[in-house]
Amino acid sequence: MRSTRLFTLLAALIVVALFAAGCSDSSTDTTTAGDVDAAAGVVFGRGSVPDTMPDSFPIPDEAVIGATLVDTNRGLTEMIITFPASVQAVVKYYEENLPPNGYEITRSGGSDADWVMAFNGEGVDGVLRLKTGGSGLSSGTVQLTES
Repeated sequence: MRSTRLFTLLAALIVVALFAAGCSDSSTDTTTAGDVDAAAGVVFGRGSVPDTMPDSFPIPDEAVIGATLVDTNRGLTEMIITFPASVQAVVKYYEENLPPNGYEITRSGGSDADWVMAFNGEGVDGVLRLKTGGSGLSSGTVQLTES
């Protein structure tokens, strides 16, 4: 189980690093987590919810925020979240908590191992992608685009 979580975290970090490399230009190659690449309008972070996330977006208290990305030019916010719960438990949480907070679930489906949920509301279109990280653990990527 530990190696699966480590692999999932490593894979997520590689994806973020590759995305970051594609977004930077040669004059700003020193961008690090938490820095702003002014030319690209990209902010990288870790461990806290970005300011661009609507306050109404529900996040379970037990969830751990990983890498984050904000691309102001594209109106895009992404967060990697680890949940100490199964994929199905996280799906149930969002099915119960998105609608009362002003979000409409427009699509939702998957399996016990992975799930995709699309939603909109509060000025954003969103997608939540969940994958199992082992027994009682799952990881998710939340992607919001300003609508």
